[in-house]
Amino acid sequence: MAAWSALLVAHSRVTAVLDRELRQRIGMTLDDYDVLYQLRVAGAPIRMATLAERVLVSRPTASRAVDRLVANGWIRRWHDEQDRRVVLLELTDEGRRQQSRAGRVHVDGIARLVGAPLVDRDVAALTDSLRALAAGAEEETGRNRTSSPG
Repeated sequence: MAAWSALLVAHSRVTAVLDRELRQRIGMTLDDYDVLYQLRVAGAPIRMATLAERVLVSRPTASRAVDRLVANGWIRRWHDEQDRRVVLLELTDEGRRQQSRAGRVHVDGIARLVGAPLVDRDVAALTDSLRALAAGAEEETGRNRTSSPG
Protein backbone atom coordinates (compact mmCIF):
# COMPACT_ATOMS: atom_id res chain seq x y z
CA MET A 1 0.00 0.00 0.00
CA ALA A 2 2.94 2.36 0.53
CA ALA A 3 3.83 2.22 -3.19
CA TRP A 4 0.21 2.87 -4.18
CA SER A 5 -0.09 5.80 -1.80
CA ALA A 6 3.22 7.29 -3.00
CA LEU A 7 2.11 6.93 -6.64
CA LEU A 8 -1.19 8.70 -5.98
CA VAL A 9 0.42 11.54 -4.02
CA ALA A 10 3.18 12.04 -6.61
CA HIS A 11 0.68 12.06 -9.48
CA SER A 12 -1.62 14.50 -7.73
CA ARG A 13 1.13 16.94 -6.80
CA VAL A 14 2.99 16.83 -10.12
CA THR A 15 -0.13 17.22 -12.26
CA ALA A 16 -1.37 20.08 -10.05
CA VAL A 17 1.88 22.00 -10.64
CA LEU A 18 1.88 21.22 -14.38
CA ASP A 19 -1.74 22.40 -14.64
CA ARG A 20 -1.03 25.60 -12.70
CA GLU A 21 1.98 26.44 -14.89
CA LEU A 22 0.01 25.92 -18.11
CA ARG A 23 -2.85 28.07 -16.79
CA GLN A 24 -0.53 30.88 -15.70
CA ARG A 25 1.86 30.91 -18.65
CA ILE A 26 -0.29 29.81 -21.59
CA GLY A 27 -3.92 30.19 -20.48
CA MET A 28 -4.91 26.54 -20.85
CA THR A 29 -5.48 23.61 -18.54
CA LEU A 30 -3.54 20.36 -18.47
CA ASP A 31 -6.68 18.69 -19.88
CA ASP A 32 -6.69 21.20 -22.76
CA TYR A 33 -3.04 20.44 -23.41
CA ASP A 34 -3.73 16.69 -23.45
CA VAL A 35 -6.43 17.18 -26.11
CA LEU A 36 -4.19 19.44 -28.24
CA TYR A 37 -1.28 17.02 -27.87
CA GLN A 38 -3.35 14.01 -28.96
CA LEU A 39 -4.63 15.90 -32.00
CA ARG A 40 -1.07 16.96 -32.87
CA VAL A 41 0.21 13.37 -32.59
CA ALA A 42 -2.68 12.11 -34.75
CA GLY A 43 -1.46 14.31 -37.58
CA ALA A 44 -4.84 14.15 -39.35
CA PRO A 45 -8.49 14.67 -38.40
CA ILE A 46 -9.72 12.10 -35.86
CA ARG A 47 -13.10 11.11 -34.48
CA MET A 48 -14.21 12.55 -31.16
CA ALA A 49 -14.69 8.97 -29.92
CA THR A 50 -11.06 8.15 -30.78
CA LEU A 51 -9.82 11.27 -29.01
CA ALA A 52 -11.89 10.36 -25.93
CA GLU A 53 -10.14 6.97 -25.80
CA ARG A 54 -6.67 8.52 -26.06
CA VAL A 55 -6.83 11.35 -23.53
CA LEU A 56 -6.18 10.81 -19.84
CA VAL A 57 -9.51 12.26 -18.70
CA SER A 58 -13.14 11.15 -18.74
CA ARG A 59 -15.29 11.53 -21.85
CA PRO A 60 -17.33 14.41 -20.36
CA THR A 61 -14.11 16.24 -19.39
CA ALA A 62 -12.71 15.67 -22.89
CA SER A 63 -15.95 17.04 -24.42
CA ARG A 64 -15.79 20.17 -22.26
CA ALA A 65 -12.13 20.69 -23.19
CA VAL A 66 -12.98 20.33 -26.89
CA ASP A 67 -15.80 22.88 -26.50
CA ARG A 68 -13.35 25.39 -24.93
CA LEU A 69 -10.70 24.75 -27.56
CA VAL A 70 -13.21 25.15 -30.42
CA ALA A 71 -14.38 28.44 -28.86
CA ASN A 72 -10.73 29.58 -28.67
CA GLY A 73 -10.26 28.77 -32.35
CA TRP A 74 -7.61 26.12 -31.60
CA ILE A 75 -9.63 23.12 -32.86
CA ARG A 76 -11.92 22.71 -35.84
CA ARG A 77 -14.95 20.41 -35.29
CA TRP A 78 -17.39 19.14 -37.93
CA HIS A 79 -19.66 16.22 -38.78
CA ASP A 80 -18.50 13.57 -41.25
CA GLU A 81 -20.23 13.96 -44.62
CA GLN A 82 -20.87 10.20 -44.98
CA ASP A 83 -22.02 9.60 -41.39
CA ARG A 84 -23.45 12.66 -39.63
CA ARG A 85 -23.23 10.83 -36.27
CA VAL A 86 -19.42 11.01 -36.47
CA VAL A 87 -17.76 14.16 -35.15
CA LEU A 88 -14.29 14.91 -36.53
CA LEU A 89 -11.62 17.13 -34.99
CA GLU A 90 -8.36 18.68 -36.09
CA LEU A 91 -5.99 21.38 -34.91
CA THR A 92 -6.18 24.80 -36.51
CA ASP A 93 -2.95 26.65 -37.31
CA GLU A 94 -3.40 28.65 -34.10
CA GLY A 95 -4.05 25.43 -32.18
CA ARG A 96 -0.77 24.03 -33.50
CA ARG A 97 1.05 27.18 -32.36
CA GLN A 98 -0.56 27.05 -28.90
CA GLN A 99 0.23 23.34 -28.51
CA SER A 100 3.88 24.03 -29.39
CA ARG A 101 4.08 26.87 -26.85
CA ALA A 102 2.40 24.78 -24.17
CA GLY A 103 4.55 21.77 -25.04
CA ARG A 104 7.71 23.68 -24.15
CA VAL A 105 6.24 24.67 -20.77
CA HIS A 106 5.00 21.13 -20.16
CA VAL A 107 8.29 19.41 -21.06
CA ASP A 108 10.25 21.88 -18.91
CA GLY A 109 7.91 21.14 -16.00
CA ILE A 110 8.29 17.38 -16.41
CA ALA A 111 12.08 17.69 -16.53
CA ARG A 112 12.06 19.78 -13.34
CA LEU A 113 9.38 17.87 -11.41
CA VAL A 114 10.08 14.30 -12.55
CA GLY A 115 13.50 14.12 -14.16
CA ALA A 116 15.50 16.16 -11.65
CA PRO A 117 14.27 14.40 -8.47
CA LEU A 118 14.93 11.01 -10.06
CA VAL A 119 18.39 11.78 -11.44
CA ASP A 120 20.22 9.52 -8.95
CA ARG A 121 17.53 6.82 -8.89
CA ASP A 122 16.94 3.73 -11.02
CA VAL A 123 14.61 5.36 -13.54
CA ALA A 124 14.61 2.30 -15.82
CA ALA A 125 13.30 0.10 -12.99
CA LEU A 126 10.64 2.66 -12.11
CA THR A 127 9.60 2.93 -15.76
CA ASP A 128 9.38 -0.85 -16.11
CA SER A 129 7.33 -1.09 -12.92
CA LEU A 130 4.87 1.58 -14.03
CA ARG A 131 4.51 -0.05 -17.46
CA ALA A 132 3.77 -3.36 -15.74
CA LEU A 133 1.03 -1.68 -13.69
CA ALA A 134 -0.48 -0.14 -16.82
CA ALA A 135 -0.34 -3.44 -18.72
CA GLY A 136 -1.98 -5.32 -15.85
CA ALA A 137 -4.79 -2.79 -15.68
CA GLU A 138 -5.21 -2.94 -19.46
CA GLU A 139 -5.56 -6.72 -19.26
CA GLU A 140 -8.23 -6.34 -16.59
CA THR A 141 -10.05 -3.76 -18.69
CA GLY A 142 -10.01 -6.09 -21.69
CA ARG A 143 -11.25 -8.99 -19.60
CA ASN A 144 -14.05 -6.91 -18.12
CA ARG A 145 -15.19 -5.84 -21.61
CA THR A 146 -15.33 -9.39 -22.95
CA SER A 147 -16.78 -11.18 -19.95
CA SER A 148 -20.52 -11.68 -19.92
CA PRO A 149 -22.59 -11.10 -16.81
CA GLY A 150 -23.90 -14.17 -14.94
